[in-house]
Amino acid sequence: MPKLEITQSHTVTAEEAKQKLDTLSKDLSDKYGLTSKWVSETEAKVERSGASGSIKIEQGFVRVNLDLSFALTPIKGTVETKIKDELKKLFG
Repeated sequence: MPKLEITQSHTVTAEEAKQKLDTLSKDLSDKYGLTSKWVSETEAKVERSGASGSIKIEQGFVRVNLDLSFALTPIKGTVETKIKDELKKLFG
């Protein structure tokens, strides 16, 4: 399974980061069917058909880890670029 690990620096509190990520999560759910569920104050599990992973809020950065199915391998670069762009909009 292809894996993606994306990090984005931030200068906000964990609570502010979580609020920003909640907004992003709603957009991604509406556009791509990606669902997320917070399993702690700083970690969410994300999934959709063909992809699963986590989002972690850490001191000074957000880390996104995704495992993509082989069917999504051809669009791995596109997925990675879109996630980076969205995170940069939120925290850049």
